[in-house]
Amino acid sequence: MGVDGTNCPIVPGSNWTFVFQVKDQIGSFFYFPSINNQKAGGGFGPIRVNNRNVISVPFPKPEDEFDLLIGDWYSENYKNLAYRLIDNFTIPDWILMNGKGPYLFPSTKGKTYRFRISNIVVDSIDVHVGQSYSVLVTADQNAADYYIVATPKMVNTTKLGNLVGVGVLHYLNSSTTATGPLPSGPDPFDVQFSVNQAKSIKWNLTTGAARPNPQGTFNVRNVTLSQTFILTGSRAQDANGVPCYTVNDVRYSNTDTPLKLADLMTNGSGFYELDKFSTNSSSGNPRNGVFVASGNHKGWLEIVLKNDLDVMDSWHLDGYSFYVVGFGDGDWTPASRSGYNLYDPVVRSTTQVYPGSWTAVYAYLDNPGMWNLRSQSLRNWYLGQQLYVKVYDADPNPAKERPPPDNLLLCGKCFVLGSLQSFISSPSLATSTTFSVIIDVTYNMVSKKVLRHCDLRSFDALPRPAIAHDHSLKATMR
Repeated sequence: MGVDGTNCPIVPGSNWTFVFQVKDQIGSFFYFPSINNQKAGGGFGPIRVNNRNVISVPFPKPEDEFDLLIGDWYSENYKNLAYRLIDNFTIPDWILMNGKGPYLFPSTKGKTYRFRISNIVVDSIDVHVGQSYSVLVTADQNAADYYIVATPKMVNTTKLGNLVGVGVLHYLNSSTTATGPLPSGPDPFDVQFSVNQAKSIKWNLTTGAARPNPQGTFNVRNVTLSQTFILTGSRAQDANGVPCYTVNDVRYSNTDTPLKLADLMTNGSGFYELDKFSTNSSSGNPRNGVFVASGNHKGWLEIVLKNDLDVMDSWHLDGYSFYVVGFGDGDWTPASRSGYNLYDPVVRSTTQVYPGSWTAVYAYLDNPGMWNLRSQSLRNWYLGQQLYVKVYDADPNPAKERPPPDNLLLCGKCFVLGSLQSFISSPSLATSTTFSVIIDVTYNMVSKKVLRHCDLRSFDALPRPAIAHDHSLKATMR
């Protein structure tokens, strides 16, 4: 729904109502808070987008569906945890399913159930961070209780047993509880097993679901690429020796004014410099900055995500689903494209990047806006591994991008001082008095409309109020 680059935060004691159209994004999703490390404190949950009756799915309707959210739990307050993230890696106290341990999933023998599995933890397990999968489970075993286990990748759980998430598949007519050792999964350090599994997941081209490709198919062999981003996620230290995470050596600097709002007010002038940083190279010289890159509207963007770390990473792109076309070790080169799967690649918005490796995706940029591209690993994201992709369409057709609502909230340098309204409208002010005021605002207090065109140096922020006296306010933007 929003990140700090597109929305003002929901201030304490207030609430927002979101109205949006789900359109063709059938599947399993989840929501969570996106600022100030709040995700580590909870506030997440599942969202199901079901297929319309006229769109078939490649399996019979299951008896029931379960949402299974795999998450981590910390005994420490998320605010304190945010400071600790800067100093060292923090291991969660527990891995939980749906916030409990163990969570019970009731079933009837002979019936088939759909599990919608989402990984909302801050580090990776084989359903990678930020991803969701649906699996079908048929209760065709002897009536009893059976363990469901989630184990983390790249972690020795024999020494850290608290990091094993446990659920129970309970047969309703059973009194036999689950006992014995927990079942073991694949070797958590066998990266190649995970890579092979990822490559084996392909799109079912025989189903009747909506096709995100404008040509009406998931076959992307004949598309023409208009851009290529090569983005390297790394760990670094800033000038003060504080650990941070970067994209092409840039640690993202959060702004107090959302970039989308800055675009509306001043076309971004004074807030960020478009295409200031490279989208295809890194020099090893870390620096801070507001990283905003241009994306060609209705062009095909190839994004190569490189992982310089020795642990798993996940990347997420807001506003789009992309085609995961390739995985590889070491450095990516143009010759790596020969190994892409362009026939039936899986479509998602979050993909894993293996240690010391790269992942390539194709995105069709048909959705104008300011879109966050980030590491979905909470620590990396919180400490700077993100950027924004600005996709601009000069056509003002509201069917493509709806105009801002009349009740648009302002914040940061675009915040309106509430006292200005009564100050300007007061009839007690002397006739023809001119005031020079420095304010962080671009707003028409009379019509309640945002002024789209403004001069950063000075402008008449208000027309003459409809009162007996002639008062004008000259305002200067800081």
